Amino acid sequence: MSVGRAHELDAVMQRVWAGSPASGAVWAVAWGPRETRQVVTGSAGGLSQDAILRLSSVTKLIGTVATLALADAGVIQLDDPIARWVPAWADRRVLRERHARLDDTVPAERDVTVRDLLLMGFGLGYDLAADADDELARASERGGILSSWLCPGIDRAAWVERTAALPMAHQPGAGWLYQTSYDALTLVLEAATGLPAERLLRDAVLDRLGMGETAYSLREDQLPRVPALFFPDDQGGMQLAAPAGDRSLLTAPDFPSLSTGLLSTVGDMAVFAQLLLDGALGADGRVVSSSAVRSMASPALIGAAREMAGEFLDAGLDWGLGAAVDDEGRFGWDGGTGTSLWVDPTAGTAAVLLTGLGMGGPTPPVWLTQFWEAVRSAPWTCAGGD
Repeated sequence: MSVGRAHELDAVMQRVWAGSPASGAVWAVAWGPRETRQVVTGSAGGLSQDAILRLSSVTKLIGTVATLALADAGVIQLDDPIARWVPAWADRRVLRERHARLDDTVPAERDVTVRDLLLMGFGLGYDLAADADDELARASERGGILSSWLCPGIDRAAWVERTAALPMAHQPGAGWLYQTSYDALTLVLEAATGLPAERLLRDAVLDRLGMGETAYSLREDQLPRVPALFFPDDQGGMQLAAPAGDRSLLTAPDFPSLSTGLLSTVGDMAVFAQLLLDGALGADGRVVSSSAVRSMASPALIGAAREMAGEFLDAGLDWGLGAAVDDEGRFGWDGGTGTSLWVDPTAGTAAVLLTGLGMGGPTPPVWLTQFWEAVRSAPWTCAGGD
């Protein structure tokens, strides 16, 4: 076992979280072949190993695997038009030029597909290049269609109606805007399966892996394990976003989304990370095809879509089929509530970090950078063992 590496990582994290008034961090690192796999866990800042935290956008990785599993099973096809499942999204209109007025539109050149949603191509979402007067950005915000670390604040029917009334920012397959595609994906999969989001996630992924503490809501007896959630404020301090033992978590959101909203533990997420590391093999067999996992780890954007993604993604990142991919071949994603899960197929390593301190913006905070530098600084498996 790489005891030395585990101690180095622990020392980094204890130093990062020493004296922080925010809830701490828990993490897990798995490395080595499946047959001799080793997993080390850790915690800092007083957070317990069984803490239950908000995954925010790491939810997308689970949603992606569920989508690809449904495609493997023939329930959906990745190139199905989403209007087959949600007719209100047929005959979309598209802005004549990016950031044009809402009434300056042309017809969509083709239907939006399920694949487009995995590639953030719904044509609505967070646009970092939009100015304060951008009509589509303002209409999206006024309509309440933009989810965040919280699920959409309106019900499914209202969300469909309001998104259908807005033009797309770009032609299908020719752009990339973050977040809203996965909210739309939720409704497509619910219509295709006849199941609510959590049930289809349970059937396709969570129950297959024994992830019994990953859900959109909690039982009363689980609340003591939920830490407070903080976000950075504009003065360099922190503000409370949700209290410890948040009782609102006893009720599932009106619109549980594959974009955000799941709660989980580091133990559950370590199991999920190893599924991706092992090419989709779970304890009781294959959850999704190995080719599906490879599609997550393979850059898939071209042209204008890749350029638009570059406005949001960090330097050196591309986007595969439902996951970010870096220039070393690692794939995964981060969540705005201070969560992160990445897999390194070349090094045979997967790691997950869950915290109670949100990121506060698209720029990675120092503590996140230091965690991944410690994980990736040297191979976890040494020639002679340690």
